[in-house]
Amino acid sequence: MSFTTDIKSELCHIPVTEDTAMAECLGMLLFAGQFSREGLRLQSEMQAVRRRAQFFLNQCMDVWPEENDTILQLWDPGEIARIFAYYGYERKSSLPLNRALVEDEQSRSAFLRGAFLIGGYVSTEKGYHLELVTPHYHVARQVSSLLHEMELPAGQMERRGIHVLYYKDSAAIEDFLSACGATGAAMDLMLKKVERELRNDVNRRVNCETANLPKTVGAAARQIAAIERLEAAGLLEKLPAPLQITAQLRINNPEMSLNELCAAYPGTISKPGLNNRLRRLVQLGEEAAK
Repeated sequence: MSFTTDIKSELCHIPVTEDTAMAECLGMLLFAGQFSREGLRLQSEMQAVRRRAQFFLNQCMDVWPEENDTILQLWDPGEIARIFAYYGYERKSSLPLNRALVEDEQSRSAFLRGAFLIGGYVSTEKGYHLELVTPHYHVARQVSSLLHEMELPAGQMERRGIHVLYYKDSAAIEDFLSACGATGAAMDLMLKKVERELRNDVNRRVNCETANLPKTVGAAARQIAAIERLEAAGLLEKLPAPLQITAQLRINNPEMSLNELCAAYPGTISKPGLNNRLRRLVQLGEEAAK
């Protein structure tokens, strides 16, 4: 299952209550593919979402939409009028966001839940992206205002004639999902983020080490060649003890990086200190070759 499906499945398990049913159903209607005096066309690939929408329409408004594959549709003028009357908009041609229905935290959560169940989508594949899609400009604008009041400000754009509210920040998406009631999904997203950051950090380290490997190998080869020249010239044993110890350490550990040599050094030495001694050996080896 996709992450979006997981989220909607979690939301569909939230109990329906009399206090929140009206707000959640309104969220579904305003983000349906079509809803006006002409008819209702509400689509979802998930049966659980369609059943939840049917429950609201049947139990709250006594309307019975026809189900056609993944679509719930209603064209009877009398039943459409009943929905408008239920929300107190008998004379409206379209159904706006009734702010009186989303005044408290529970009803706002329910409204956003209904909106996401019908018009929501989340992707975590190449980043983080959540969007709510509605065909109604005035709905997008009103919901944007509501989200701003809830300290969940969303971006807004138009795409091929539909209106989109969106988030691209993982923390903002987590907050939105929590506000809808999908706290489990919000936690999953947080864990996905941590996992991705850890994986990216490991990849960066591996890439860095891989890029540095040729440099490490090349430096070690130059150092060993210089030490062998000094030994062949009989000069190695005449060097100060710290340089002899460094030379022996490098000869015994040709594959080690500078950090690893520091850790293997008998006694305590800093990375710059050991690097200076290796450079000195290379310099002396070059002079011995002349």
